[in-house]
Amino acid sequence: MLQTTLTCGKCSSADLRKNGSRHGQPKYQCKACRHQALFEPAAARKAAQYAQVEKLLVERVSQRAIVRL
Repeated sequence: MLQTTLTCGKCSSADLRKNGSRHGQPKYQCKACRHQALFEPAAARKAAQYAQVEKLLVERVSQRAIVRL
């Protein structure tokens, strides 16, 4: 699993606390500037999806079957 250090996009502070969730994604609030944001590891998720697609293509799974995943 990929671990990342979350920092505030406004003040770059690493002092964040979890503050609920939105659409299943956790929200965080900066303790320094009170800025609130969602931090989605979209890049990590996308890289994992690309790796899975490459693996399935090598195994000769059809593109339609891959899209259904």
